[in-house]
Amino acid sequence: MARLMTVKSATPVPAMAAALQPLPAGEGAEEALALRAAQGDTGAFDALVTLFGGRVFAVAFRILQDRAEAEDLSQEVFVALYHSLSSFRGESKLSTWIYKITRNRCLNRLKFLKRRHVGTLADIDDPAVARGAVDPDAEARGHKRADQRMQQGDVSRVLEEHLRALPEEQRTLVILRDLEDLSYEEIAEVTGLPLGTVKSRLHRARAELAEKLAPYLDDVAT
Repeated sequence: MARLMTVKSATPVPAMAAALQPLPAGEGAEEALALRAAQGDTGAFDALVTLFGGRVFAVAFRILQDRAEAEDLSQEVFVALYHSLSSFRGESKLSTWIYKITRNRCLNRLKFLKRRHVGTLADIDDPAVARGAVDPDAEARGHKRADQRMQQGDVSRVLEEHLRALPEEQRTLVILRDLEDLSYEEIAEVTGLPLGTVKSRLHRARAELAEKLAPYLDDVAT
């Protein structure tokens, strides 16, 4: 089997295989790699891991809110991808297909963790994940203590906190559209939602984020 990515817990992006073959260029390059990988070209599969490993991890991490779970799930996605590439028919973009596998496995993992009564999935050992996740009053106190000289990096941190607080479906839509830059049509295919539903629910999620971020953005502007 092709060599899969090695994930190191100290970094947010998986380490990738080295010494890759040159990538196909132009339209259909990803699909060409998938075809070669399905035919047993391990270099092509390594190239797919390099292309999508970081994006798969980022989506999994933001949905699951747990670094270790996201690392494990990223491995699972590429194992599943390796075994299912022969069934890829090119009816959608390869990236859309991989995002769909990732989202579905994330949802299954969330259901499993909820059955085990894990509670919050945030990694409390990771300060970037844990802020505001333990104390339910932390958000309100944070607004009152907002620093008048808050910098852009702090706004990004607050955005991540409020993104984690969104319901799973809304959080996924924002991740896929605003962070991963998928089209509305691709998101509809990944999630199985009607196109109009994707747009309306994404609009509500963005509005909620904008409302919660307004006090912090005002502080930066003044």
